[in-house]
Amino acid sequence: MRVRRSRGRHRRRKDRTLPLGSAVIVASAVAGVYLTASPDGASAVPTTVYVAPGGSDSQTGTLASPYRTLERAFAAAKPGTTIEVRGGTYYPARTLRSSVSGTAGDRVHLRPYRGEKVRLDGSRLRDGASLLSLSADYWTVSGLELRNAPGGGLVCTSCSRGVFNNLTTRGNGDTGFTLRGDNTDGNLIRNLDSYGNHDDATGGKRADGIAITHGSGSGNVITGSRLFDNSDDGLDLWMWASPVSIDHSWAWGNGVNRWGIPDFEGDGSGFQLGADTDSAPTPAHVVRASAAWKNSKSGFAAGGNTGALRLLRTTAYANEGQGYAFPDSRVLLQQNLAVANGRGQADTGDLAVSRGNNWKPDASITPPFVTTDPGTAYESRRQDGSLPVTSFLVVAGATEVGSTMN
Repeated sequence: MRVRRSRGRHRRRKDRTLPLGSAVIVASAVAGVYLTASPDGASAVPTTVYVAPGGSDSQTGTLASPYRTLERAFAAAKPGTTIEVRGGTYYPARTLRSSVSGTAGDRVHLRPYRGEKVRLDGSRLRDGASLLSLSADYWTVSGLELRNAPGGGLVCTSCSRGVFNNLTTRGNGDTGFTLRGDNTDGNLIRNLDSYGNHDDATGGKRADGIAITHGSGSGNVITGSRLFDNSDDGLDLWMWASPVSIDHSWAWGNGVNRWGIPDFEGDGSGFQLGADTDSAPTPAHVVRASAAWKNSKSGFAAGGNTGALRLLRTTAYANEGQGYAFPDSRVLLQQNLAVANGRGQADTGDLAVSRGNNWKPDASITPPFVTTDPGTAYESRRQDGSLPVTSFLVVAGATEVGSTMN
């Protein structure tokens, strides 16, 4: 196994390979409920179908006569369908899969009915199975909790123009939320809480909060997300070839072995922005107004990405490694704040450009925080799903350095 030529803890290469060709089709047909386009002559499908714990799959899928399972609702969907799920906990017997795309004018929606609490629990799936797997465009998935899958919580392969809003992915046996594959364009991950994901069988080295991995595609955005207490990284952009934009997101407590995993190999950076292999791509990811604290490795790390990364007004606090680890990157670090990190504020090489940070060569005075008590950052989100209002790591006074946090 290749290890990084890095300083400090070794980062082990992750085994995140994508199935290719006919293997995907065969495996999908065997392992999951796979949506395909309706054949000509199929009966009309209602614009909205409903699922409820007390429903029946022999019913019509209306609000008065809902289906019982999400599998049945998925099989009934087509472009323009909205699947509304009544409150309760659902235990799919197989991975929920879809290859049916919506369009710009007729998206496919999956959401709770009138904001009711909906939990998708994968504890009855076979070993290694993901809970929800999409290979489709123009989906909006919102308001669900995806938990306890043996594999990933939500995996989207070569998806475009997806909106993933106000989701929770927790306690899964691989990464909570994954985008992967080529032609993955224009997806928005907004207000995600992804935490407690851990891959015991592989030593904790795979389960991130979010992974965007093994592929390419422009216009992908992560905003308003909290990525914490995962066995590997908060965010990992391992082997991703195109720029990703990250803003107003927080990562903490990653890479700590909370589960007693033998021979633990979790990495533990808050934001890992690349891969440390000779053939790795060098996309110019952008991170703005985000914060990383108390991760077992670095707060923000290039991860081997030597490209023109940009980090603007971020904060790294009390991470066990360095606040910012960019030894070989052509990174622009501007108005960032590093405080109380175990292995120093920043490791940057000759190619880095630093402006207005609180470390050399800028060496501006480190301003005080309003508070270093994170309690309010852990509270419930605001009604619209955005991050909670907090004074944690907010810089006192009018100094324009570090994350705004709010």
